[in-house]
Amino acid sequence: MMEKNLAKKEREEIFNLFVKKRMLKFNEIEKILNIPSNSLSYHLNAMLKEKILEKDGEYYLLTKEAEQMIPFFAHITGKEKGPLTVIVAAITNKNKICLLRRAKRPYQGYWGMIGGKLRLNESIEECALREAKEETGLDCSFEGIRGVLHERVKEKDLVKHAFVLFLCELSTKKTDLNHGEEGELDWFDLNNLPAKIIPSDTLMIKELLDKRFTYKEVMMTDKGNGELTDMKVK
Repeated sequence: MMEKNLAKKEREEIFNLFVKKRMLKFNEIEKILNIPSNSLSYHLNAMLKEKILEKDGEYYLLTKEAEQMIPFFAHITGKEKGPLTVIVAAITNKNKICLLRRAKRPYQGYWGMIGGKLRLNESIEECALREAKEETGLDCSFEGIRGVLHERVKEKDLVKHAFVLFLCELSTKKTDLNHGEEGELDWFDLNNLPAKIIPSDTLMIKELLDKRFTYKEVMMTDKGNGELTDMKVK
C-alpha cells in the first residue's frame, strides 16, 4: 500500500524531498514544490494516514518504515530497475544435493537449487536456513558462502530477469523431504545431475561449491540524524 501511494506524482515528489532532507515544515514543502496548499495538505494527510510520514511538532519526517524504502525509491517509482538479491542454498548430504523442479516461472520445469529473496532484516545465513526449512522441511547447518554470481536472462535484446545470487552451502543429516507448492524435490548425486537443470546452477555446483569465499557482514547504527556509528563486522 505504501509503495502504491508513492506512485502518485505529487507524493513521489514529496517523498523525494525527504530523501534529501530529514525534516521539513509545511511551508517549506509548499515553497519547494509549488503545490497549492489545499492539494499539499491532502497529500500530506494521506501520507500520514498510510504511515509514510509522521509529525514532530511543526515538522514532517519519514516514518521508520518509510526510511527503509529510501534505497529502493527509484525502483518503486519505476525510474530504475535492478537485479534481485537471491540466496541460493546448496543442501548437501554426503555426496548428494537436494534439487527442486520449479513449478513456477522463471525457469519453470527446470531443476535447480533451493533459494529465495533476502529479506531486509535477515543475514545471508538466516535467509539460507529459512528457505531450506520452508521449502524442504530440513533442519540444516550453515557451512558457508561459496560464491557470488550475477545472472541475467536475455530475450532478443531485452534483459528480462536479473539476479545477484549468493551461493551458500548447507548440510543436513536427514533426507526426508516435505514437498510443497514450489515444486518437486529430490536428491541427486553431485556427479550425476539431471539433464534439465538451470545452466547457472550447474556452473555453481561444479565450479563454486568447493571454493572458499571471502565475505563480511557489516551492521552500522544510524543515530537518527544520519550519523553512522558503532560498526560491527562479522
